[in-house]
Amino acid sequence: MQTEQDLEQLVRAYTPALLRYCTGILGNEHDAQDAVQKTFIKAWQRRYTLRDGENNTRAWLYRIAYRTALDMLRAAKRAASYSTPQPLEQDPGISDELRAALNTLSPLDRALVLERVLDSMDYAALARIHGVPAPYLRTRYSRAKAKLAAILQEGEHDDL
Repeated sequence: MQTEQDLEQLVRAYTPALLRYCTGILGNEHDAQDAVQKTFIKAWQRRYTLRDGENNTRAWLYRIAYRTALDMLRAAKRAASYSTPQPLEQDPGISDELRAALNTLSPLDRALVLERVLDSMDYAALARIHGVPAPYLRTRYSRAKAKLAAILQEGEHDDL
């Protein structure tokens, strides 16, 4: 990414996926829009650190987005205004029950579930995004998935 035209192409190509990803982590679309905007600003500022290749570009952007979203969560928590993210009306792929279950997970676990399920990322890409070994992320994802399943199963029995 050397020119403004390259940045414009990245913005067009990755905004929908990054917006969905950040919305999943932050819990609301307005904060997610801010996070995506900050992601592209940081990407432009650090454009010379990107190595060529589509997989590197994708992982590089997701890593920036993940860290930006975490920074926003931390800032909100420090300001004591952080509350559990509310379900989104315009998020057709995630039910209210699943959103509530996702919100019980840590930000990393929530990000892993979103990256694996919604964005079909492999563990090598996740390792590049999060900067930790793929086997660790595989275990972490497996545990997060089991926790989600248990929470969702509990919800089914609450109605009885």
